[in-house]
Amino acid sequence: MNGGRIEELVGRVQSLPDLAARNAALELVQAVMDFHATGLRRMIELVFETDPSGRVEDALAADDSVSGILLLHDLHPLDLEARVRRALDQPAFHGRVELMSLEGGVVRVRALSGPGLRPAIEKVLGNAAPDAAAIALEGGEVQAADFVPLEQLLAS
Repeated sequence: MNGGRIEELVGRVQSLPDLAARNAALELVQAVMDFHATGLRRMIELVFETDPSGRVEDALAADDSVSGILLLHDLHPLDLEARVRRALDQPAFHGRVELMSLEGGVVRVRALSGPGLRPAIEKVLGNAAPDAAAIALEGGEVQAADFVPLEQLLAS
């Protein structure tokens, strides 16, 4: 199930005419999220305790699916800046993309060559930093990928 489908379902729940049913459904979603976060947090602790080398941590951080789940539960081992720098440190971007700033959750990037880079930069940064407030590329805004914070979805 992708973020778009989840967003659609939460939207349907938020539009329920029965306020008690709507609140119960949203409370259920939050309880399931909390339950999963607790289990994931413990799993991460066990991984780190049994793999002090950090290889597993790096693998978890590099996997797009796992990374997204860890971000959703605020368990990602890398902060926003580290994830953006890691994403831009690909050979295809060397000398062609520059991180200008990262303030207030806004990632500002300049493509130094080739307009064809834009889709690749958008995809890579969208995957690495879906929690960014915005991604500004060559002065234009690019919305973060399918990631929508649960707090935003639950806000009515």
